Amino acid sequence: MLIASVNYATIGYHYHWYNVFWGCSSLASITLPSGITTIGHDVFRGCSSLASITLPSGITSLGNYAFYGCSSLASITLPSGITSLGNYVFNNCSSLGSIRLPSTITTLGDGAFMECSSLASITLPSIITTIGHGVFDGCSSLTSVHLPENLISISFDIFHRCVKLSAIEASSFSTTTLNKNTSDWFKDVLINAGFSNSNPCDILSDHRQSSNDYRLYYDWKRWAGTRGVDGRFPLFTVAAKGLQWSKIKQIFTSNMPAVNEIDVVTGLPLFLLAATGPTCDIESVYNFLKEYPPAVNNMNQGYVNY
Repeated sequence: MLIASVNYATIGYHYHWYNVFWGCSSLASITLPSGITTIGHDVFRGCSSLASITLPSGITSLGNYAFYGCSSLASITLPSGITSLGNYVFNNCSSLGSIRLPSTITTLGDGAFMECSSLASITLPSIITTIGHGVFDGCSSLTSVHLPENLISISFDIFHRCVKLSAIEASSFSTTTLNKNTSDWFKDVLINAGFSNSNPCDILSDHRQSSNDYRLYYDWKRWAGTRGVDGRFPLFTVAAKGLQWSKIKQIFTSNMPAVNEIDVVTGLPLFLLAATGPTCDIESVYNFLKEYPPAVNNMNQGYVNY
Protein backbone atom coordinates (compact mmCIF):
# COMPACT_ATOMS: atom_id res chain seq x y z
CA MET A 1 0.00 0.00 0.00
CA LEU A 2 1.36 3.41 -0.98
CA ILE A 3 0.44 6.65 0.77
CA ALA A 4 1.74 9.86 -0.75
CA SER A 5 1.73 13.58 -0.19
CA VAL A 6 2.32 16.08 -2.96
CA ASN A 7 3.67 19.61 -2.86
CA TYR A 8 3.72 20.58 -6.52
CA ALA A 9 2.04 23.84 -7.53
CA THR A 10 -0.01 22.19 -10.27
CA ILE A 11 -1.05 18.72 -11.35
CA GLY A 12 -1.94 18.20 -14.98
CA TYR A 13 -2.29 20.56 -17.95
CA HIS A 14 1.51 20.93 -17.86
CA TYR A 15 3.71 18.92 -20.20
CA HIS A 16 5.51 17.15 -17.37
CA TRP A 17 2.47 16.37 -15.26
CA TYR A 18 0.00 14.70 -17.61
CA ASN A 19 -0.83 11.20 -16.33
CA VAL A 20 1.35 11.82 -13.29
CA PHE A 21 -0.14 8.97 -11.19
CA TRP A 22 -1.62 6.93 -14.07
CA GLY A 23 -1.52 3.23 -13.25
CA CYS A 24 -0.32 3.60 -9.64
CA SER A 25 -2.49 0.66 -8.64
CA SER A 26 -1.17 0.57 -5.03
CA LEU A 27 -1.83 4.26 -4.29
CA ALA A 28 -4.39 4.12 -1.46
CA SER A 29 -4.70 7.77 -0.41
CA ILE A 30 -3.22 11.12 -1.20
CA THR A 31 -3.43 14.67 0.15
CA LEU A 32 -2.88 17.50 -2.28
CA PRO A 33 -1.47 20.92 -1.29
CA SER A 34 -3.70 23.97 -1.11
CA GLY A 35 -2.03 25.77 -4.01
CA ILE A 36 -3.33 23.41 -6.69
CA THR A 37 -6.20 24.80 -8.78
CA THR A 38 -6.59 22.17 -11.53
CA ILE A 39 -6.26 18.43 -11.86
CA GLY A 40 -5.48 17.63 -15.46
CA HIS A 41 -6.23 14.77 -17.81
CA ASP A 42 -5.61 11.16 -16.67
CA VAL A 43 -3.80 12.21 -13.47
CA PHE A 44 -5.21 9.40 -11.27
CA ARG A 45 -6.33 7.12 -14.08
CA GLY A 46 -6.09 3.46 -13.13
CA CYS A 47 -5.35 4.09 -9.44
CA SER A 48 -7.51 1.12 -8.51
CA SER A 49 -6.62 1.17 -4.78
CA LEU A 50 -7.34 4.87 -4.25
CA ALA A 51 -10.14 4.89 -1.69
CA SER A 52 -10.12 8.53 -0.58
CA ILE A 53 -8.74 11.85 -1.66
CA THR A 54 -8.70 15.36 -0.22
CA LEU A 55 -9.08 18.02 -2.89
CA PRO A 56 -7.85 21.56 -2.13
CA SER A 57 -10.52 24.24 -1.82
CA GLY A 58 -8.99 26.14 -4.73
CA ILE A 59 -9.65 23.38 -7.30
CA THR A 60 -11.83 24.72 -10.13
CA SER A 61 -11.74 21.88 -12.67
CA LEU A 62 -11.10 18.16 -13.13
CA GLY A 63 -9.66 17.11 -16.48
CA ASN A 64 -10.73 14.31 -18.80
CA TYR A 65 -10.37 10.80 -17.31
CA ALA A 66 -8.91 12.31 -14.11
CA PHE A 67 -10.23 9.46 -11.90
CA TYR A 68 -10.99 6.94 -14.62
CA GLY A 69 -10.85 3.38 -13.28
CA CYS A 70 -10.47 4.34 -9.60
CA SER A 71 -12.60 1.35 -8.70
CA SER A 72 -12.01 1.65 -4.92
CA LEU A 73 -13.02 5.32 -4.69
CA ALA A 74 -16.17 5.20 -2.54
CA SER A 75 -16.67 8.92 -1.98
CA ILE A 76 -15.13 12.24 -2.85
CA THR A 77 -15.86 15.78 -1.71
CA LEU A 78 -15.67 18.35 -4.48
CA PRO A 79 -14.64 21.93 -3.54
CA SER A 80 -17.42 24.51 -3.54
CA GLY A 81 -15.74 26.57 -6.25
CA ILE A 82 -15.34 23.86 -8.86
CA THR A 83 -16.90 24.76 -12.21
CA SER A 84 -16.26 21.88 -14.62
CA LEU A 85 -15.92 18.09 -14.73
CA GLY A 86 -14.11 16.70 -17.76
CA ASN A 87 -15.11 13.89 -20.08
CA TYR A 88 -15.25 10.45 -18.41
CA VAL A 89 -13.81 11.97 -15.25
CA PHE A 90 -15.28 9.27 -12.94
CA ASN A 91 -15.77 6.57 -15.55
CA ASN A 92 -15.64 3.07 -14.04
CA CYS A 93 -15.46 4.30 -10.44
CA SER A 94 -17.54 1.28 -9.51
CA SER A 95 -17.46 1.91 -5.72
CA LEU A 96 -18.61 5.53 -5.91
CA GLY A 97 -21.92 5.40 -4.02
CA SER A 98 -22.60 9.09 -3.57
CA ILE A 99 -21.30 12.44 -4.68
CA ARG A 100 -22.40 15.99 -4.00
CA LEU A 101 -22.00 18.34 -6.93
CA PRO A 102 -21.45 22.01 -5.94
CA SER A 103 -23.90 24.54 -7.33
CA THR A 104 -21.02 26.26 -9.16
CA ILE A 105 -20.57 23.47 -11.71
CA THR A 106 -21.52 24.69 -15.19
CA THR A 107 -20.00 21.97 -17.38
CA LEU A 108 -20.44 18.21 -17.15
CA GLY A 109 -18.32 16.22 -19.60
CA ASP A 110 -19.48 13.28 -21.71
CA GLY A 111 -19.55 9.98 -19.81
CA ALA A 112 -18.71 11.74 -16.55
CA PHE A 113 -20.25 8.98 -14.38
CA MET A 114 -20.29 6.14 -16.89
CA GLU A 115 -20.08 2.68 -15.25
CA CYS A 116 -20.43 4.09 -11.73
CA SER A 117 -22.39 0.99 -10.84
CA SER A 118 -22.83 1.87 -7.13
CA LEU A 119 -24.23 5.37 -7.66
CA ALA A 120 -27.86 5.34 -6.48
CA SER A 121 -29.02 8.97 -6.83
CA ILE A 122 -27.73 12.36 -7.86
CA THR A 123 -28.81 15.99 -8.13
CA LEU A 124 -27.29 18.06 -10.91
CA PRO A 125 -26.64 21.80 -10.32
CA SER A 126 -29.33 24.07 -11.74
CA ILE A 127 -26.80 26.20 -13.61
CA ILE A 128 -25.95 23.38 -16.04
CA THR A 129 -27.62 23.90 -19.43
CA THR A 130 -26.27 20.93 -21.43
CA ILE A 131 -25.87 17.25 -20.54
CA GLY A 132 -23.94 15.35 -23.14
CA HIS A 133 -23.34 11.79 -24.28
CA GLY A 134 -23.57 8.82 -21.90
CA VAL A 135 -23.19 10.73 -18.62
CA PHE A 136 -24.86 7.98 -16.55
CA ASP A 137 -24.48 5.08 -18.99
CA GLY A 138 -24.06 1.82 -17.04
CA CYS A 139 -25.06 3.27 -13.65
CA SER A 140 -26.93 0.08 -12.84
CA SER A 141 -27.82 1.12 -9.25
CA LEU A 142 -29.15 4.57 -10.17
CA THR A 143 -32.77 4.92 -9.05
CA SER A 144 -33.39 8.69 -9.16
CA VAL A 145 -31.98 11.80 -10.82
CA HIS A 146 -32.74 15.48 -10.39
CA LEU A 147 -32.02 17.29 -13.66
CA PRO A 148 -31.03 20.99 -13.82
CA GLU A 149 -33.78 23.60 -13.86
CA ASN A 150 -32.05 25.55 -16.64
CA LEU A 151 -31.53 22.56 -18.92
CA ILE A 152 -31.67 23.46 -22.63
CA SER A 153 -30.09 20.42 -24.32
CA ILE A 154 -29.63 16.81 -23.29
CA SER A 155 -28.44 13.61 -24.93
CA PHE A 156 -31.03 10.86 -25.28
CA ASP A 157 -28.48 8.17 -24.32
CA ILE A 158 -27.49 9.49 -20.89
CA PHE A 159 -29.49 6.79 -19.06
CA HIS A 160 -28.46 3.84 -21.22
CA ARG A 161 -28.29 0.63 -19.10
CA CYS A 162 -29.72 2.39 -16.01
CA VAL A 163 -31.89 -0.64 -15.29
CA LYS A 164 -33.14 0.52 -11.87
CA LEU A 165 -33.94 4.12 -12.77
CA SER A 166 -37.51 4.83 -11.68
CA ALA A 167 -37.71 8.61 -11.15
CA ILE A 168 -36.45 11.63 -13.03
CA GLU A 169 -37.17 15.01 -11.50
CA ALA A 170 -37.15 17.78 -14.10
CA SER A 171 -38.97 21.06 -14.59
CA SER A 172 -39.02 20.54 -18.36
CA PHE A 173 -41.11 17.37 -18.39
CA SER A 174 -43.11 15.01 -16.22
CA THR A 175 -41.91 11.47 -15.61
CA THR A 176 -44.55 10.03 -13.32
CA THR A 177 -44.03 6.67 -15.00
CA LEU A 178 -41.07 5.56 -17.07
CA ASN A 179 -41.90 3.21 -19.90
CA LYS A 180 -38.54 1.55 -20.56
CA ASN A 181 -39.78 -1.13 -22.94
CA THR A 182 -37.65 0.20 -25.79
CA SER A 183 -33.98 1.10 -26.01
CA ASP A 184 -34.94 4.65 -26.99
CA TRP A 185 -37.36 5.17 -24.11
CA PHE A 186 -35.74 8.43 -22.96
CA LYS A 187 -35.82 9.79 -26.48
CA ASP A 188 -39.58 9.21 -26.41
CA VAL A 189 -39.81 11.10 -23.09
CA LEU A 190 -37.98 14.06 -24.62
CA ILE A 191 -40.05 14.14 -27.79
CA ASN A 192 -43.29 13.95 -25.82
CA ALA A 193 -42.06 16.89 -23.74
CA GLY A 194 -41.53 19.00 -26.86
CA PHE A 195 -37.78 18.53 -27.26
CA SER A 196 -36.33 18.34 -30.77
CA ASN A 197 -33.03 17.08 -32.15
CA SER A 198 -32.72 20.16 -34.39
CA ASN A 199 -30.51 22.79 -32.81
CA PRO A 200 -32.46 26.06 -32.40
CA CYS A 201 -29.21 28.02 -32.57
CA ASP A 202 -29.03 26.99 -36.24
CA ILE A 203 -31.79 29.50 -36.89
CA LEU A 204 -29.71 32.37 -35.58
CA SER A 205 -26.72 31.29 -37.69
CA ASP A 206 -29.05 30.58 -40.66
CA HIS A 207 -27.77 27.02 -41.00
CA ARG A 208 -29.88 24.19 -42.30
CA GLN A 209 -28.68 21.59 -39.85
CA SER A 210 -26.18 21.70 -37.04
CA SER A 211 -23.10 19.48 -37.06
CA ASN A 212 -23.54 18.97 -33.32
CA ASP A 213 -23.90 15.53 -31.77
CA TYR A 214 -26.99 13.86 -33.23
CA ARG A 215 -27.80 12.50 -29.76
CA LEU A 216 -28.61 15.95 -28.37
CA TYR A 217 -32.23 17.03 -28.01
CA TYR A 218 -33.16 20.66 -27.37
CA ASP A 219 -35.84 22.28 -25.26
CA TRP A 220 -37.10 24.84 -27.74
CA LYS A 221 -39.53 26.50 -25.33
CA ARG A 222 -36.88 27.18 -22.70
CA TRP A 223 -34.39 28.36 -25.33
CA ALA A 224 -36.92 30.68 -26.95
CA GLY A 225 -37.79 32.17 -23.56
CA THR A 226 -34.18 32.93 -22.59
CA ARG A 227 -32.75 36.38 -23.25
CA GLY A 228 -29.29 36.65 -24.77
CA VAL A 229 -26.45 38.79 -23.47
CA ASP A 230 -27.88 41.73 -25.43
CA GLY A 231 -31.22 41.41 -23.62
CA ARG A 232 -33.07 40.14 -26.68
CA PHE A 233 -35.28 37.07 -26.94
CA PRO A 234 -34.18 34.77 -29.80
CA LEU A 235 -37.40 35.68 -31.58
CA PHE A 236 -36.35 39.33 -31.81
CA THR A 237 -32.85 38.38 -32.93
CA VAL A 238 -34.27 36.34 -35.79
CA ALA A 239 -36.60 39.17 -36.77
CA ALA A 240 -33.72 41.64 -36.70
CA LYS A 241 -31.84 39.46 -39.17
CA GLY A 242 -34.83 39.45 -41.48
CA LEU A 243 -34.89 35.67 -41.77
CA GLN A 244 -37.68 33.79 -43.50
CA TRP A 245 -41.08 33.43 -41.88
CA SER A 246 -40.68 29.65 -41.55
CA LYS A 247 -37.75 30.21 -39.20
CA ILE A 248 -39.39 33.00 -37.25
CA LYS A 249 -42.50 30.88 -36.80
CA GLN A 250 -40.51 28.03 -35.22
CA ILE A 251 -39.53 30.30 -32.35
CA PHE A 252 -42.80 32.23 -32.41
CA THR A 253 -44.73 29.05 -31.57
CA SER A 254 -42.27 28.25 -28.77
CA ASN A 255 -42.49 31.64 -27.10
CA MET A 256 -45.86 33.22 -27.90
CA PRO A 257 -45.67 35.72 -24.97
CA ALA A 258 -42.68 37.38 -26.63
CA VAL A 259 -44.98 39.03 -29.17
CA ASN A 260 -46.12 41.43 -26.45
CA GLU A 261 -42.56 42.48 -25.68
CA ILE A 262 -40.71 45.46 -27.07
CA ASP A 263 -37.18 44.83 -28.32
CA VAL A 264 -34.76 46.27 -25.76
CA VAL A 265 -32.16 47.11 -28.43
CA THR A 266 -34.27 48.99 -30.99
CA GLY A 267 -37.44 49.78 -29.05
CA LEU A 268 -39.50 48.24 -31.86
CA PRO A 269 -42.24 45.61 -31.63
CA LEU A 270 -41.54 42.33 -33.32
CA PHE A 271 -43.28 42.85 -36.65
CA LEU A 272 -41.67 46.26 -37.20
CA LEU A 273 -38.28 44.82 -36.34
CA ALA A 274 -38.76 42.19 -39.04
CA ALA A 275 -39.63 44.95 -41.50
CA THR A 276 -36.42 46.84 -40.75
CA GLY A 277 -34.04 43.86 -40.76
CA PRO A 278 -31.06 43.76 -43.12
CA THR A 279 -32.99 41.75 -45.73
CA CYS A 280 -36.36 43.38 -44.92
CA ASP A 281 -38.38 40.16 -45.21
CA ILE A 282 -41.85 41.62 -45.84
CA GLU A 283 -43.26 38.09 -46.01
CA SER A 284 -42.37 37.69 -42.34
CA VAL A 285 -44.18 40.89 -41.46
CA TYR A 286 -47.28 39.90 -43.42
CA ASN A 287 -47.42 36.39 -41.96
CA PHE A 288 -46.71 37.62 -38.47
CA LEU A 289 -49.65 40.07 -38.55
CA LYS A 290 -51.83 37.43 -40.18
CA GLU A 291 -50.91 34.93 -37.46
CA TYR A 292 -51.15 37.42 -34.61
CA PRO A 293 -53.29 40.50 -35.50
CA PRO A 294 -53.22 41.95 -31.93
CA ALA A 295 -49.55 42.80 -32.46
CA VAL A 296 -50.57 45.94 -34.31
CA ASN A 297 -52.08 47.19 -31.04
CA ASN A 298 -48.55 47.90 -29.85
CA MET A 299 -48.44 50.72 -32.37
CA ASN A 300 -51.99 51.95 -31.75
CA GLN A 301 -51.43 52.12 -28.00
CA GLY A 302 -48.35 54.26 -28.43
CA TYR A 303 -45.83 51.86 -26.88
CA VAL A 304 -43.15 53.05 -29.26
CA ASN A 305 -42.16 56.45 -30.58
CA TYR A 306 -41.97 56.23 -34.36
